[in-house]
Amino acid sequence: MPEGMELAVRGDAEARADNLECGALARHAEDVVRQGREGAASWDGHRLATHFQPIFSVRRGACSGYEALLRVHDLQKDVAVPPTRLFERAEAALRVRLDWICRALHLRNFATVDRGDRTLFLNVFPEAALHDARCVAEFADLVRYYGLSPRRVCVEILETDCTDEGLLREAVAAYRDMGVTIAMDDFGVGRSNFDRIASIRPDIVKIDRSVLVDAVGDQKAREALPGIVKLLHDAGSKVAAEGVESAAEALLAVTSGADFLQGFYFARPRANLADETFSERILHELLRVREARTARARVVG
Repeated sequence: MPEGMELAVRGDAEARADNLECGALARHAEDVVRQGREGAASWDGHRLATHFQPIFSVRRGACSGYEALLRVHDLQKDVAVPPTRLFERAEAALRVRLDWICRALHLRNFATVDRGDRTLFLNVFPEAALHDARCVAEFADLVRYYGLSPRRVCVEILETDCTDEGLLREAVAAYRDMGVTIAMDDFGVGRSNFDRIASIRPDIVKIDRSVLVDAVGDQKAREALPGIVKLLHDAGSKVAAEGVESAAEALLAVTSGADFLQGFYFARPRANLADETFSERILHELLRVREARTARARVVG
């Protein structure tokens, strides 16, 4: 067989193997979720469940979407377990499968409370995203299987180390072709720098709570925050402040130019969707205070 034809045949075989693996992942995730009860799924002696926390648009003064947060309970020890610990304990070969199960679980649970016009934010570990570079069609099918369109999904790529930043760029491009929005989560912790932002150009960058806490408690950090937000805006990303727990933090985030707000100050994560009316009243009062301060500053200036 000529060398070129041999390579082509080998490439076709590898592609079929990838497709089979992707299809098996999706089917397995659906099966695990289908076997679960009361909105939960099982994994290695743990109960997996979903809580939703609203994300509010500053410009609209309203809820724009919900982040699906994993809740893990160790059934043997009867204690809650941080989701990151569950992933760390899982064998490397199984983490991608666990990630897909979590996606399917969140999609299924969101479908039961979906109001029809909110974005669902799904956390994806970078190593699982690398796999999606070849499995994006199956991911799109999974989203549609649970009744959502890809345009109503935002993939949040966690700001953790990645073994192949080039392949991560390919995965992000595949996500965009699928129609989803891209967010980079936890900016300000771990490896946080602007390299990945410049590489994948996320639609939204979520600033970690630690950055906001530092800015509230330290004058220099407070003065620097608007500059960080501007740099992210200049890079083409909208900015979400997450982990907002007080009026002071919320007001600082808004005055620094954040586009979205998320945190206990507005609503705690829960199995059902939050009372948006109550949370939006808090946001409107916050925006009223901001406008009053802006007006006073103009007079003084």
